[in-house]
Amino acid sequence: MAKILLIEDDKAVADSLSFVLRRNDHEISHAANTHAAKQELGSSSFDCAFIDVWLGDEDGLEFLADNAALFSATPFIVISGGGPGRTLENVTARADAYGAVRMLYKPFEDSELLDALSQALKASAN
Repeated sequence: MAKILLIEDDKAVADSLSFVLRRNDHEISHAANTHAAKQELGSSSFDCAFIDVWLGDEDGLEFLADNAALFSATPFIVISGGGPGRTLENVTARADAYGAVRMLYKPFEDSELLDALSQALKASAN
């Protein structure tokens, strides 16, 4: 069982991801914005965090860039469906530059979510 922080502003997406992860015996905490995410990460340790690129009017990648040193022990998986002015290639390059261990492109299958989590947990164990 892993302790996971899910940083996602869309409640339906957060509920769906939480359902899959809980069904696979993981403990989930949810933050709907970067302020809540920073509070969660500052008060508890997580085995992994999933962060959406678009968090309402906030940028998940900027959050990673600004806080990489603070939360370096937590592997991050970035989730994106693209967006205005952002190609998936651009988002991937930025996620890599900011230390994300994996990118997931919406929509994705449950197996991709669980594979990404497995990869992140292995990376943090090394």
